[in-house]
Amino acid sequence: MIMYTVLEQVLLHLPLVLGAYISIALMKVPDLSIESAYVFGAVLSAKTMILLQGTSLGIQFTFTLLAGLLGGGIVGAVSSSLTRQAGFPHLLSSIVTFGLFHGIIQAIASSYISLSSYTNQLAVLPYIATYPELPCLIILGILLLTGSFYFCKTQLGYAYAVYGNNASFFSHYGIATSYIFMSGIILSNALAGFSGFLFAQSNGFAELNMGLGKALLCITALILGKAAVRKDKPLNLAMPVLGIVVYFIIQQLLLKIGFNLKYFTMLQAGIVLIILISIYKKEQGNKKRIDHLGV
Repeated sequence: MIMYTVLEQVLLHLPLVLGAYISIALMKVPDLSIESAYVFGAVLSAKTMILLQGTSLGIQFTFTLLAGLLGGGIVGAVSSSLTRQAGFPHLLSSIVTFGLFHGIIQAIASSYISLSSYTNQLAVLPYIATYPELPCLIILGILLLTGSFYFCKTQLGYAYAVYGNNASFFSHYGIATSYIFMSGIILSNALAGFSGFLFAQSNGFAELNMGLGKALLCITALILGKAAVRKDKPLNLAMPVLGIVVYFIIQQLLLKIGFNLKYFTMLQAGIVLIILISIYKKEQGNKKRIDHLGV
């Protein structure tokens, strides 16, 4: 049963960690706006679901999913515009964006939206009684990974990796750096909003503070994946996928032995710190270039 739980949690967070892989690992941008995108995607999809009551389940699912992607994308558009157009450091842009959307979410949806009285759109294929959302999540996960695999083979996919290694590269070849940066952040945040949509459907609610700690979750998963894979490739989807799997295996094993999850954030920070110290010492000893955040 523990493997079912791990699989479900991995699939719920897979879009989020893939989005973080684009912005944090490939582009090497401290993109904390994924937390705001996660929440706004969940809230916008929940409001859309409520507005579409009375329509067919297919229409509801399609438009609520699109609303989640759109909500995350809007957050990414705001934060990336502040960086490229206003000239803010992206970390500051993420903090300002968090403040803006904290107020926007409260204005349009208060701090909590309950979906418990509505049909769970992820439970349309309830072949596993204890985990009714799992079959639908598996299908969505396969589609997402397939799309991500082919996207990574495109010029735009490689452009994000190039940006992370040399952000000024594009200006020398007449390519708009703003386009590369903003499209990457918007895509990253849209995927975070998609993950927020999945969480809201699976758990039956969307609330203001549900994004708290999601950036640390992503960084932990990416660093775990980097430590496990350790292959020098510009694009390697095994890193975020393996990282998020290891992350939730560790979490569930700790629960199994009675560990209090209120201390789990502290444990995440400790894992990140230990792995980063070992990576930095190793790469300094070999006189290699130290990657941003070790990923």
